[in-house]
Amino acid sequence: MPFHGFTTERLIGIPPEFFTDVLPAITKPSELKVTLHLFYRLSRQRSRPRRISWDDLYRDELLRRSLQALSSLRSFEELLEEGLAAAVRRGTVLHFVEPLDGRARNWYLINTPANRQWIERMGTSGIVPPFEEPAERPGIIELYEQNIGLVTPLLLEELRTASDRYPTEWLEDAIREAVRANVRSWRYIQRMLERWAANGRETTPYQAGRPIDIEKYTGGQLGHLFRRGSDESDL
Repeated sequence: MPFHGFTTERLIGIPPEFFTDVLPAITKPSELKVTLHLFYRLSRQRSRPRRISWDDLYRDELLRRSLQALSSLRSFEELLEEGLAAAVRRGTVLHFVEPLDGRARNWYLINTPANRQWIERMGTSGIVPPFEEPAERPGIIELYEQNIGLVTPLLLEELRTASDRYPTEWLEDAIREAVRANVRSWRYIQRMLERWAANGRETTPYQAGRPIDIEKYTGGQLGHLFRRGSDESDL
């Protein structure tokens, strides 16, 4: 359904550094959506410091619809955790854990001088520091290169898309199944994932322990799409 335009001249203020430093570096759609939604939610608060808890974000139906539009196969909680963790690692968002009646409340704030000072007054022991982690899922890339072949720049984009669309364990299982079938091809793995998404894991013939008709995919008119052995020229 096409968007018919905005109904107000009121705009949400976003720091210019977001567009010059942060936005060009973001690669995960979940991080972008979560970060923009935080600006939206926090801009509507009057109390200081402006902050929002994990529980409030988890109950946010607008954010839920936004993230679930990325993938129908990954849970909202998984996408929310991924987006928040990426924003905290980047330093866009601050994560503060407040002890509360024997449990912990997780607060998220935009990384500004005033918010950093508030956290310092609250006690630095509650700060969850950002940590360095590769932007992509190194396990999937490493698993692919060890078992299938070299990850070219074009194939890396395909893996990024698949990582956002499918659960991590699906990707791992599909790579292992390709190795077991001795069909080391990204297209073979991709078709397997698409079939699992369409028919479900329980009904697919690709599950471990069930026979696979290899000739169905390596022979006939479509045989040129699936090649036994190396994956060097797939993409």
